[in-house]
Amino acid sequence: MENEDIIPNVRFNQSTGLLKIEGRSLMRDVQDFYLPIIDQVKKTTIPTFIVELKLEHFDTGTMKCLYQLMIVLKEKQSMGAMLMIRWFSEDGDEDHKELGEDLESRSGIPFQYKYY
Repeated sequence: MENEDIIPNVRFNQSTGLLKIEGRSLMRDVQDFYLPIIDQVKKTTIPTFIVELKLEHFDTGTMKCLYQLMIVLKEKQSMGAMLMIRWFSEDGDEDHKELGEDLESRSGIPFQYKYY
C-alpha cells in the first residue's frame, strides 16, 4: 500500500461557485487529478468563486496545482469575478498557515485564514 494515492475530497458547485478541497493530497499523477478541476473552473462563467482549502497534508505537486488554480481564479477576477479564498489550518499549525501565506503571496489573491 506504500504507493497508493491519497486523494482529497473535492466538491465544486458550478451554479454557486463553491469549490471545496479537503483531506489529504498525496499522489503520483497529481496533474491528472487537478487539471480537470482547474479546467472546470476555467470553463465556469459565474460572477463569484468561493474556494475552501482544508488540506491536512499535501505534497509539493499539489501545491503547484493549487498555484495553477489560483492563476485561473486571478484571470476570472480580472474579468470581474468576485473571489473568496479560505485557507483552513489546524489551530496552532503555523507551518501549514505559512504554506497558505506563500500561495497567497505568489498568486496575489488575498486569503481568509480559518482555524479548526
